[in-house]
Amino acid sequence: MPHLLLVDPTVPLLITRIEVRVQTGASDTAGTDGWVYLGIGGREFQLDTPADDFRRPDPPTNVDTFILGDGANVNNAGDNDPRSPQLRVADLDRYSAYLSFEPADDNDNWEIDWVNVTLTAAGGGVTRFYDYHSPVVTDGSGPKRTLWLGTYAGTQLSLASVY
Repeated sequence: MPHLLLVDPTVPLLITRIEVRVQTGASDTAGTDGWVYLGIGGREFQLDTPADDFRRPDPPTNVDTFILGDGANVNNAGDNDPRSPQLRVADLDRYSAYLSFEPADDNDNWEIDWVNVTLTAAGGGVTRFYDYHSPVVTDGSGPKRTLWLGTYAGTQLSLASVY
């Protein structure tokens, strides 16, 4: 039987950390130099680290990881902190979760395989999990496993709340 944590309903659960993991597609032109943002709880957070983010993975298992809030690894961490202003668990159900892409130019496209977003509240423990996994679609030339974002393909990707 799972361990139940009793929570005082009068005390708001405060988000202290957001971890975003992104797998860029493996095609030669998959990566981007554009800007990527996570929209969640009514706010947007810039996903950018000192590394060269959103590149074609090499090896193919490479994943970009962005940590906002407690243990941050992003540039401009203070401006991209869910604790300032404080994001609450109650805010999560009021707004949709998404990735937003701002291409570097009209020819900048970004190929996405999958996205996982994990939110942690004060006191530890995963509070909410969102994801996107590109569906396998057959278009006649074989299975298509990725999604492209760009000026001519759309710039926003909705994320599903898993729990």
